[in-house]
Amino acid sequence: MGKITEILSSCSFSWDKLREMKDNKIEFWAADGLNKLRIFEIDERETSFYLVNQLGKRTWPFKFHKLEELHNKLHKGEITLLSYEIDKLVPTWGNYIVGLLKYLGCDKV
Repeated sequence: MGKITEILSSCSFSWDKLREMKDNKIEFWAADGLNKLRIFEIDERETSFYLVNQLGKRTWPFKFHKLEELHNKLHKGEITLLSYEIDKLVPTWGNYIVGLLKYLGCDKV
């Protein structure tokens, strides 16, 4: 088994996992350690999801294909998992995305 395959097998990233997190109201920490988040809505038709923090502030929709693209770039070593680098690709979402990927078991965090 190749290194990328081994890393991906330890990571629970998937659309189904995001659905499960929403259904079970699972909370996770943003990378800054200050914001606790959860997925509060999923749009199956648009394959997007929304996050809410502990203060009730909601985010705009985030497309799953964009998250999948970031996830795959991380595991291929095309980007490093630093919030500010992800923020360049997905403005203002860096801390949230890093936290979500960390929760999902991406060991590059």
